[in-house]
Amino acid sequence: MSLFERLRALPDECRDALRRASLWAMLAGVLDAVSGVLLVPLIEAWFAAGSVPWHWATALLGATLVQALVQYLALRRGFAAGGALTAGLVRQLIARLPWLAPPALDRVAPAEGLLHGPVMQAMGIPAHLLGPLIGALVTPLGVVLGLFLIDPPIALALLVAGILLGLLLRWSGRRKLAVEDARMAAERDVARQVQAFAEHQPLLRAAQRESRARRGLEAALASLHDTTLGLLRCSLPSGLGFALAVQAVFAGVLLGGAWAVQHQALDGARLVAVLVLLVRFLEPLAQLTHLDQALRGAWQALDTLLRVFVLPPLESPEPGEQPRDASLAATKVSVRLDDGRALLTDIDLKLEPGSLNVVVGPSGAGKSTLLAVLGRLYDADAGRVLLGGVDIRRLSATTLAASRNLVFQDNGLFRGSVAWNLRMAQPGASFEALREAARAVGLLAEIERWPQGWESEVGPGGALLSGGQRQRLCLARGFLSTAPRLLLDEPTASLDAVNEAQVLRSLIALRGRRTLLVVTHRPALACLADQVLVLEQGRLRAKGRPAELLTRDAWYADFAAGTDAKSSQRSRDR
Repeated sequence: MSLFERLRALPDECRDALRRASLWAMLAGVLDAVSGVLLVPLIEAWFAAGSVPWHWATALLGATLVQALVQYLALRRGFAAGGALTAGLVRQLIARLPWLAPPALDRVAPAEGLLHGPVMQAMGIPAHLLGPLIGALVTPLGVVLGLFLIDPPIALALLVAGILLGLLLRWSGRRKLAVEDARMAAERDVARQVQAFAEHQPLLRAAQRESRARRGLEAALASLHDTTLGLLRCSLPSGLGFALAVQAVFAGVLLGGAWAVQHQALDGARLVAVLVLLVRFLEPLAQLTHLDQALRGAWQALDTLLRVFVLPPLESPEPGEQPRDASLAATKVSVRLDDGRALLTDIDLKLEPGSLNVVVGPSGAGKSTLLAVLGRLYDADAGRVLLGGVDIRRLSATTLAASRNLVFQDNGLFRGSVAWNLRMAQPGASFEALREAARAVGLLAEIERWPQGWESEVGPGGALLSGGQRQRLCLARGFLSTAPRLLLDEPTASLDAVNEAQVLRSLIALRGRRTLLVVTHRPALACLADQVLVLEQGRLRAKGRPAELLTRDAWYADFAAGTDAKSSQRSRDR
């Protein structure tokens, strides 16, 4: 992606801030060059007169003071542009993330890492890199242009040297690009592995798979180590080569100047002035090798965000249609990955209004994917989802949000109080409604024992709560919502026996009032359902009432054998 393509993709306020910061940085670079060029007549006049030429010294002092002031203002503009860029990118993310399909977003970058990763790196472009980069280009160019007025041959030689150094830097940058991409991919893989390893420690220990998971994490770390070493092996020769080239330019000018003085083609005063000016020419260029690598990393971070911004959102018409009842159905629904692998294939189902429906199946069967498609977190590749008899894609975003509520295992809580997090499902909920929702998941007594009670802070992502408390609070939020359809993914996975029994009782109590679809591995809940859907390898293996499936589906019969299925069925009938 070119520089101008990146600029066009940014919000208007970000482009304006970057333009102002760039202009101030260019002015500071020009004044820096002017200050350097003024050294030439100052030194020559000093050598010729044997005393300080105060008119040139005053001009140099004035130019230096003005340059220092402009440089300060340019730095401030750079920080302001960094803040504007951050604010603009965050606003874009907030506006777009709710309407993006999670699979498409995950292929670009995990949503949870966008703010503290790419956004912070992109902020560094105007805040820390733009000014030095412009100075490293404008100041040497200004020095060359100024020298053309004083000594064209020397100016031409410096111009050629600058072009050759730029080509060398570009070649080394392209040589390192593939290695840097590989390292960034390895870094993302390590981040995912560490997060998964940390979040699923209890499950890994229970399944005695901790050693295998650790081996996967160690392999990812080894890959990161190898790609980092590869980047260092690639960067070190390039950096040293560029530094040697810069020193070679200085040595060449020094030797050439000495030869010219010896042959009386150049006087000593001019040589001293040119050598002083040469330092001003080479010093910014020497920084380019460090700026180039940092800038490439920042551009890659910005490109990640821009790829997120161009992802196609879920289209929702306004005002859209209205569901006719509380049913939910799927007709020939299929979902495939980019590589062609099927996650769901030809799914046909119907959930009657007010019914309790349970989805069961082996791990990897596509249960969570089915829940996401039925709730329109993303659209199916084929087939239709009907919500209240209406194609779910013909509902407005507001109608869809009011018509269904999804609770996944990793549903996030937000920094704020318990009451505030619950009221996200129903902003006008009364205090008694909050208590009833908490009671339904066995959380009421715990909340009222906490020192701050309902005003207790949950922390970012619910970090101040235990895993079971987070899950129950998310369930309570789902129970509090007024959506007629409630879709739950493993609602009792992290709960102890007492709290699990309370949640199961609450779910049974909702039968007849809300349409429920629950993904579960608990046979006790499946045996109490109105309809059981058995998924296997993305296909609907069987569906029907629990008692029917006991006799006609071997997998379900084995699954239900974990409980007294007949006793549970009699309890449901009562």
